[in-house]
Amino acid sequence: MGADWRSSRFWQYWALAGMLVLTAAFWWGVEGYAMFEGPYPRGPVADGLLRFSLIVLTPALVLIWLAAAWLRRRVGDSGYWQLLGIVAMIWTGAVLITRMLVA
Repeated sequence: MGADWRSSRFWQYWALAGMLVLTAAFWWGVEGYAMFEGPYPRGPVADGLLRFSLIVLTPALVLIWLAAAWLRRRVGDSGYWQLLGIVAMIWTGAVLITRMLVA
């Protein structure tokens, strides 16, 4: 494990990550809901992945970002960024696959 960052540096990166996380979550909330309500042809896999990404993964991404202070004390700086990165990659993969299946 690397050296712990000073508190202010962690929160600066947290704020930058928040700009990406919140923008992406809002975008997918609007885009995914439009896909869900729209007349797009979907199979059962695409429909299930769309619902799962909107109902479970998007709130999980935002909650992991919001719980930074609590998680930082328990898993450390690098552990927090790894956890946020894993959730973000899973969320991104689900969004990309859903868009490919629906398009």
